[in-house]
Amino acid sequence: MKRQTALALALAAGVATLATIGWLGHRLLQPAPAPGAMPPGLIAAAKMPPEQGQAMVDAIMALTLPDLAGKPQAMAQWRGKVLVVNYWASWCAPCIEEMPAFSRLQEKFAARGVQFVGIGIDDVEKMQAFVSRTPVAYPLLVGDAAGSQTPALQVRGLPTTVLIDRDGRLEGSRLGRLDEATLEPILLRLTRD
Repeated sequence: MKRQTALALALAAGVATLATIGWLGHRLLQPAPAPGAMPPGLIAAAKMPPEQGQAMVDAIMALTLPDLAGKPQAMAQWRGKVLVVNYWASWCAPCIEEMPAFSRLQEKFAARGVQFVGIGIDDVEKMQAFVSRTPVAYPLLVGDAAGSQTPALQVRGLPTTVLIDRDGRLEGSRLGRLDEATLEPILLRLTRD
């Protein structure tokens, strides 16, 4: 009986090892995306009907939300810039993980006309406490769950990031964490003169 159990365990370990090697081999043989290409998981505007993409941009640009001091801020003030709008919350771990990278990119690309804006779907007090511990290099505005569910703009989860080009067209959007290595080549492409 012990011999059969040992044989079954060895067989299972062998199958798992072969499956892992096969998966890794498959991943290594896939071609790398071209620099600045829309990475997997980032929904290109081309995959969305133009009128739907424009409706999303229009809904974002029509927003006027309070900042952390309670002063109303119109999204339209950033018209003409490459705009990276990030919906987040202080309780959302992937949101918190991507914010330092967004701050670095804001500082790096500000002179090239890029503006990051964080819209917190959270209590203002929690957002203020977060910023006191973790400084952010871009404006944070206070949103609400109801305001993020307009028909044209439905934030289905956090974090959600929307990229808008200088001409006010949707470049792409992503539900889930967006890292610096993925976003930087896109910003470079969008800020070429």
